[in-house]
Amino acid sequence: MSEETKTLTAAEATQIFEEAFITNTTIKMSDDGTEHRPLKYPFSDINRYGARIAFIPKLITGPKLEGDMSFSDLLKTVGKSITSSATAKDFEKDKKKLAEDSKKEGGGVRIGKGINMPLTSKKIDIYLPISFNATDTMTYDSPSIGSAGAILGNSLNQASGGSVGEVLGGAVGDFINLFQGAGGVGANSLAKLGAAKLAKRGPTEVGDGVASSLRVTVDPNIRTLFRGVQVRQFAFQFKFIAKNSKEAKEIKDIIKRFRFYAYPESIGFQGSGQEISVGFKYPHPFEIRASYMDAEGKSTPIGPLMKDSYLTSITTNYNPSTMAFHQDGEPVEIDLSLNFTEETTLNKKDILGGY
Repeated sequence: MSEETKTLTAAEATQIFEEAFITNTTIKMSDDGTEHRPLKYPFSDINRYGARIAFIPKLITGPKLEGDMSFSDLLKTVGKSITSSATAKDFEKDKKKLAEDSKKEGGGVRIGKGINMPLTSKKIDIYLPISFNATDTMTYDSPSIGSAGAILGNSLNQASGGSVGEVLGGAVGDFINLFQGAGGVGANSLAKLGAAKLAKRGPTEVGDGVASSLRVTVDPNIRTLFRGVQVRQFAFQFKFIAKNSKEAKEIKDIIKRFRFYAYPESIGFQGSGQEISVGFKYPHPFEIRASYMDAEGKSTPIGPLMKDSYLTSITTNYNPSTMAFHQDGEPVEIDLSLNFTEETTLNKKDILGGY
């Protein structure tokens, strides 16, 4: 009697293979204390919802200082370089000195190229949340530029030739004529305004008293000025519901990996009998990519591209709506909130590039 054969869907076959792989393969551990492989959630039914977001930590070491030199010598060299008013000839001498030192045993100190690469084996692949926001923020200010600033700005805007000195000289002349009542039109009011402006240099009560008596006040000439661009911030909220203990462990590893790469590495100094932390190395930034995979396997980016971003805050809420646990004690439901800050600001060129 033949045994009935069951036909598996692609998702079911993938889940069985992954669970067998995770169970039977010799496990290689990563530096973050999790299995050395990409992590993902959920294990199965990923084709039902094609929107995914990938977080890839990046290893960036910065320039390397190579060669033989004591710490004190290095400090002296760096300090001298920073405090000295170097000329082009000085740089040329230093260049020749460096070349000579490189030929000697030990070679002096050289600056080597650092590492900048994505750690693709540490990727975290999760379903894309229902919504995520991308906010572009520009910084503006509204200072008072005063009468002099307004007159100068108007002179520059109306300039159609002539030297800078002529334009600025004309602006100064206009400012002087303002309070001399040039042309006689409104001379009385301008004279009052000049008196009120001079009175403002004294005690506040005096200035206010003069302005109240003369019935005039100085126009502060408020203008809106562009100050700069703020770095973008991104927030993601994930809800993890583990179907089994293996998926619960995967979720636990995902959270641990996020936390590990969000924190800095301590720079230690061996003191009297114990190591003392004297500084930090920068944490790993993340490469973030959101995309949608259609039934034909075509991937389409979702939203603007994101530059490398630092994970600035992590909030983990265990069993927010239930007190159910798996047999091994892992919680069934976990809410994870992540906030990222981009490494650099954007400009028009970045927008044309898809950011």
